[in-house]
Amino acid sequence: MKNEIPIFAIDFEGSKSIGIVEFGAVGILNGEIFFSRGGMCAPEKSIDIKTQKITGITNELAAQNPRFEAHCELFAQMRSRGIFAAHSFHTEDSLLRHYFPCPCRVKNFFTNSDTLSWGPWLDSRVLARKLISSPSEKLSELISALNLDGELNFYAQKICAPTRAKWHCALFDALASALIIKAALPHFADMAALAEFSGIENSGSTLF
Repeated sequence: MKNEIPIFAIDFEGSKSIGIVEFGAVGILNGEIFFSRGGMCAPEKSIDIKTQKITGITNELAAQNPRFEAHCELFAQMRSRGIFAAHSFHTEDSLLRHYFPCPCRVKNFFTNSDTLSWGPWLDSRVLARKLISSPSEKLSELISALNLDGELNFYAQKICAPTRAKWHCALFDALASALIIKAALPHFADMAALAEFSGIENSGSTLF
């Protein structure tokens, strides 16, 4: 299938204790990458040394940017247009709800009913199983197992800052998640089949 409803793969760097210090979002429409957005965010608390080493984001770098709350409208607009996805989405869902409990009234595109939820979410970790049997669900290892390294680097050169085109950078990781989803979509006949495989057909907080 070629999705006529946008799918936005998102990724956050940070935690509930320090806040989101970087976000990335990559959109897929009709089976192609059509949108990307990312940026650093000022932390709620000082970024610990471990997080700095993993992400390459220092307190000095992050402090030059607004806090994640400034991007509320962007995420609400994306969710009103389409479906959210992530690699093991529970982390992104939890962090997003930490700032914004709900996106106001939006559509559950799998049931065509209205909802107050950021979900239902697609999970690239789950969709990778449609493509390959792998002992690892680690994003970087799945990309290599699916021979997507070249495509990842091609798009990363176009949309990522040169110093952020690597793992544990939010936009790069979001792009990797999006490419797994992009590769999986042709293996589904329609949205119903995608929902059934993902186990999300009836999930989400439905209003009516």
